[in-house]
Amino acid sequence: MAQGKTFRFGLIGWGLAGRYFHAPFIQQHPGLELSKVVTSRPVDIALFPETTAVSTPDAIFSDSSIDLVVIASPNQRHVEQAEAALAAGKHVVVEKPVAETAVQCQALLQQAQNAQRLLIPFQNRRWDGDFLTVQQIIQSGDLGDIHYFASRWPKYRPQPKQRAGWKVTAHKMNGVLFDLGPHLIDQVICLFGKPESIYAQVKTLRPGSNSDDAFQIHLHYHNGLQVLLEVDQLNPFPMPRFHVRGALGAFEKFGLDPQEKRLVAGDLPGRANFGTEPPDQWGQLKTTTKPFEIIPTQNGNYAQFYEGVYAALLGNGRSPVPPQDVLLQLEIIAAVLQSAQSGRIIQLAN
Repeated sequence: MAQGKTFRFGLIGWGLAGRYFHAPFIQQHPGLELSKVVTSRPVDIALFPETTAVSTPDAIFSDSSIDLVVIASPNQRHVEQAEAALAAGKHVVVEKPVAETAVQCQALLQQAQNAQRLLIPFQNRRWDGDFLTVQQIIQSGDLGDIHYFASRWPKYRPQPKQRAGWKVTAHKMNGVLFDLGPHLIDQVICLFGKPESIYAQVKTLRPGSNSDDAFQIHLHYHNGLQVLLEVDQLNPFPMPRFHVRGALGAFEKFGLDPQEKRLVAGDLPGRANFGTEPPDQWGQLKTTTKPFEIIPTQNGNYAQFYEGVYAALLGNGRSPVPPQDVLLQLEIIAAVLQSAQSGRIIQLAN
């Protein structure tokens, strides 16, 4: 494939994910074109002048000019729509969670391999500025050997929000474990790889909530590292987004990456300071050689995902999110559910 080739995309879903995490980044990339969107909602023609709204996924699957299908539909439809897209000869990007189980995900990957097509999992939070900063600090060695890592999602919402009707129905894929859990688990996989054992609690705490809305996941690693992942929508007090401790010091920061908030407010990728976090949310580093240091947060850049997709389509690179990482993510989620149901520590196979 020649450099400079344009690939035409079809997008299934025009909710938060499709409208804000996919469409703007596809459209702003010079080698990608958002051709069709499956939606019953109006598409902003001023922002997406080349995009046509269609009523069914078949209108995308049957279009021979479309090279890749992005699946940003309700979680329970990911597998069947990915199967159909691959059967139609399309490359596929699948929103998280790719599937309910690792077995389902592995079957999709095998289908993609047989069809000689790409199946690319979507994990945009690998390009959160705060996560990139934590990753750099850990890799720098300033903290020494890491023995504790906590990652929390600050989301105070005491009443279930009546949006995205499929998310408020009673199904295990509709709760926070399958919604926010893949983000937190994927970031830990990037940093530390596969844990040795898992202990977890997954709860439904809010009145009127039909799916799980809180979790605590404890991951233990063979080298003694302890990881805590937590979501508690009944906690109104600020908690650190990241807290990392090592033999030589600690790092802590509050707040969430600003890209989602700016996208929803109408900002567009590529504009000045799009992924820049304000200084009052920068983290603090304390080590044996640096008693106190404010660490500027790196700029977040979700556009890197579709840069990686484009390179993979050209044959110039691998998937920007390795599928094996998502298989491990789903294996961990299965162990989390098993631990929460049994009250036991679950060992992961080597």
